[in-house]
Amino acid sequence: SIIVFLRENGVNTDCLHRFIAGKTPVALAFLDDENNAEYQVYKEFPEDRFQFQGPRFQPGDILLFGSFFAVNPVLRPRVVPLLQRARAEGAYLIYDPNFRRNHAAGIKVYRPIIEENYAMAHLVRGSDEDFKTIYEDMPGNEVLEKIRSFGPDAMITANSQGVHCLVSGHQFHVDADQIEPVSTIGAGDNFNAGLAYGLCMEGQMSADIESWKRIVNYALSFSTNVCLSYDNYISHDFAESL
Repeated sequence: SIIVFLRENGVNTDCLHRFIAGKTPVALAFLDDENNAEYQVYKEFPEDRFQFQGPRFQPGDILLFGSFFAVNPVLRPRVVPLLQRARAEGAYLIYDPNFRRNHAAGIKVYRPIIEENYAMAHLVRGSDEDFKTIYEDMPGNEVLEKIRSFGPDAMITANSQGVHCLVSGHQFHVDADQIEPVSTIGAGDNFNAGLAYGLCMEGQMSADIESWKRIVNYALSFSTNVCLSYDNYISHDFAESL
């Protein structure tokens, strides 16, 4: 099971929230000719969910939040207090909008919520496809400035084109390794995991741009490793090499 897999890989599941009503969501990923993934999600959640207070946070903790979960109006009254408490208790918040095209019709409703999430985060990391959906044809450098106007640092990942960053008032670009991907499933999630790892290694909210470049390179290495197999998580060999 998923829980067994997490525990076998050293992930604490004490705060995992489970529900009995409804059905377990199923996500199907379809690879195109370039091995990029399109997703179809089937879900039937109970009316009442996310009924828990979450852990106590402390300085040095990292909280990642995002996707439709973070803008869902049904869950919003529970999500916002958790994020506010995490920040007040000293956690570092990373927001990944991961806003899919299937929600594009409602962007006028969701965009203000997305921007509210910017304001609660220390770092916003999204893909260029996310921001095309959120801001249509806004150029990448303007997207970075837009995010920064709400307070957080900002990063835009652009697949083989690398990562565009606006961090600590400095704008820079980090190249990605050129590879032949087997599958891009999990690339964004593992980039986020690499960011968290890099922040732990280099120190959070560092004003040193060279440190931030190393953090981004950690994230790229995580993402690259995942793209070289059909698994959606880094390999054990790669993890041991760290």
